[in-house]
Amino acid sequence: MDKHSLVSQIIAELNNALDHALAAAEEAHKGATHEQSKAETQYDTLGLEHAYLAEGQARRIQELKDSITQLHQFKPKAFNQEDPIYLGALLKLKATADSDAKPLMWVLLAPTAGGMILEWQQRHVQIISPNSPMTKAILGLYMEDVFTLPNGLRYEISELY
Repeated sequence: MDKHSLVSQIIAELNNALDHALAAAEEAHKGATHEQSKAETQYDTLGLEHAYLAEGQARRIQELKDSITQLHQFKPKAFNQEDPIYLGALLKLKATADSDAKPLMWVLLAPTAGGMILEWQQRHVQIISPNSPMTKAILGLYMEDVFTLPNGLRYEISELY
């Protein structure tokens, strides 16, 4: 499977989020510097609130730029069925019979963008990042290994790419 097209799709989603964050930051900056935002009394905090929003948006913009840079450098390799699982693995997970988990799940271990779910090659693929509980549970495991998440859900690793 060509995971590079999946990484490209993640980058496109992050670029879209970056565009929205830039627009929001611009609006917050305009609100903070608008003449109607000047404090007329000590209780008038509209300009200060806009300044806090602009600062938060600036941090979000930097996080998105960093994530995009990381993903441009990320070159996931193809895995053999005998390889241990590490960053770059695309996995098909099946819930065990004794688990209440979703019956089937696809995940990509990526350096960033954890939590994102994409439609890719007629699959829903969840992106998991290095600090996620799922990643911590599966790093170093192999095909057909079973793991349990902290919430008690159990999965078997049924395919590795």
